[in-house]
Amino acid sequence: MPSRIAYNPPPNADILWGNQIKHNTKAAVHACMKLRLDEKMKGSEQFRMLLAFLTSRMTDLDVDVDDLLDKPDGPPEYPGKDPVDMVADYLTKVREAAWTEIGKSYGDEMFAQMSKELVVTVPAVWSERAKDLTLKAVHRANFNATKTSLVTEPEAAAIYTLKCMREGPNKDEIKVGDVFVLCDAGGGTVDLISYRITQVQPTFRIEEAAVGSGDKCGATYVDKEFLAWLERWIGSDAYTKIPAAKTRHGSQMMTTFETAKFTFSGNDEDMDIRIPAECGIDDDASLNIDDRTLSFTKDQMRSVFDPCVNRTLELIDGQVASVMKAGMGKPKMVFVVGGFGRNPYLYRRIQEYCTERGIQTRQPTWPWSAVARGAVCRGLESAGAGLIAVRLARKFYGTAASEPFRPGVHSEEDMYVNEITGRKMARGQMTWLCDKGDRLPDDKPRTMNIELSRQFEPGDEREVTGVLVGCTDDVPCRRFADDAAQVICRVRADFSDMPLSSFPKSRSLTTGKEYYELDFKLEATFKSDVIHWRLLYKGREYGSTTVTYDE
Repeated sequence: MPSRIAYNPPPNADILWGNQIKHNTKAAVHACMKLRLDEKMKGSEQFRMLLAFLTSRMTDLDVDVDDLLDKPDGPPEYPGKDPVDMVADYLTKVREAAWTEIGKSYGDEMFAQMSKELVVTVPAVWSERAKDLTLKAVHRANFNATKTSLVTEPEAAAIYTLKCMREGPNKDEIKVGDVFVLCDAGGGTVDLISYRITQVQPTFRIEEAAVGSGDKCGATYVDKEFLAWLERWIGSDAYTKIPAAKTRHGSQMMTTFETAKFTFSGNDEDMDIRIPAECGIDDDASLNIDDRTLSFTKDQMRSVFDPCVNRTLELIDGQVASVMKAGMGKPKMVFVVGGFGRNPYLYRRIQEYCTERGIQTRQPTWPWSAVARGAVCRGLESAGAGLIAVRLARKFYGTAASEPFRPGVHSEEDMYVNEITGRKMARGQMTWLCDKGDRLPDDKPRTMNIELSRQFEPGDEREVTGVLVGCTDDVPCRRFADDAAQVICRVRADFSDMPLSSFPKSRSLTTGKEYYELDFKLEATFKSDVIHWRLLYKGREYGSTTVTYDE
């Protein structure tokens, strides 16, 4: 089902979604809502170009594509709707459709009484904020599930792929110690991660062998490459005469292209693609156009595929290199799943890459739905029976705090004088508590403590905020002011209810004023790719924390 949604204007104001949206839909079409939950998409020229293709506007809506691309966040928003709202609206439609179909099997009354567990899949490279926004959208969609859990898309695909191997003729191919790369090539993203087999009986258990990676080079970007090629082929003057509605998903031209794309193997015969009359080219032998029909050769199709295919091969090569660098030798297999993963040309190119390096290539029975099927399998697992025993930290995790200023060690621009104590301090110095690539066992969750100190006078607010910072570079930065330091979330602790007598009292050497010292810890626990927080004061858990994610 295409991830697209459109809002009709009042008085109808109804919502169109998925296949209800046609190429001639008058309402503004919003696509890639899921990807827009990830802040890394902001400012991405590639993503803005994709949105322009997927959400092409009718000319009578008076929306300029150039203006569209100039907007930092993609197409104009529907009034009052942010990406979370749009994802929630889309998921609401999914829920209504799914509940209707399931109700036909069990009966509406019985189905209403059943407890429901929801397993939500997200890209492996998604930030903590993107995961939080996803859960907010799921909550707004009113699934009313008794339990909701997150699982990364490659993990879900691995669950399904290993299940297929265990129950099929290749069950003896995977042994303890083997390493495999999972390549989930979907419509928008290609996600990769590597795993090592640690147990095969009575159930599979695996651990991450390399930090996951991914990029925006899925099947939809092949469509974008085709349109870019077409503009170069017939010229910008002719191309810009084509109405936007005839170059977007669902139009006659794009439907013909996508049908050919789906089965393209690299050795196909020439394909006939009918081009819109508005371009003004009926016959041109030099352009291989006869009666407005473009003869599109296999070499031209390969040139359209190759940017995404080559990027996918680069990602696979990066995973192989990471596994070998970790001392685990060469991966035994590459598993290829996802809607784009079932394309014959992409799969052949991956096979060629792997064969040259002595690596096997495998694909499960239903590669296009491997993530969804794996999510169902994950939901059916008993508590504590998860597939992944050990995950790897995808970035450095730490916090920024002030330290006593030391000339020659700290930057002068970080120096300030504490108004209460009178001491020279260096603000924003990073302390890294978890290294990129650190092992995070699921049965023994890793915890780290952010130690915070605050001095306050009577009457001051007693709310203190800790900041969790991430860094994806291989060598972490030392200062919070560095661009590589990215705020993951802010954790607020409120001590307003505690009496002043609970805190140690001191006196300033410079002003003579009395002040209070507040020393406490924010404890972060990493479990199943999610961070859980506790507030500790004098060794005991106190109250609760409020976590907010930065824009």
